Amino acid sequence: MSIYKPGRPNKYDPSTGRGAKPPSCPGEDRLRDNTGILCYIGETCNLNRRTKEHIRNGKLPHGGTVEYKIADGRSTSATRREHERMKIAQHSPILNRSSGGEGRIARKRR
Repeated sequence: MSIYKPGRPNKYDPSTGRGAKPPSCPGEDRLRDNTGILCYIGETCNLNRRTKEHIRNGKLPHGGTVEYKIADGRSTSATRREHERMKIAQHSPILNRSSGGEGRIARKRR
């Protein structure tokens, strides 16, 4: 069972407004530079907020695009972080300073 639907991620170009803006839900985000090189892979509980943080902090290269996949409702923060670690190991993006998954500790649901 996968926490993401198969297929390519959705794309959004914040400089031109092309594509669908990321929604405010959990998922995986990726940043590509203007030449198409994958620069960053991350996991977040709010794709929209995280995209704005990347833009504000200068992590998104000029002319770069945001790619994202929405996690299904059965995923947890821990399963999304594990997926993030696997993708970082697979692609070795240059802006990932670590092997991923070191975010806040997932809270237990009651």
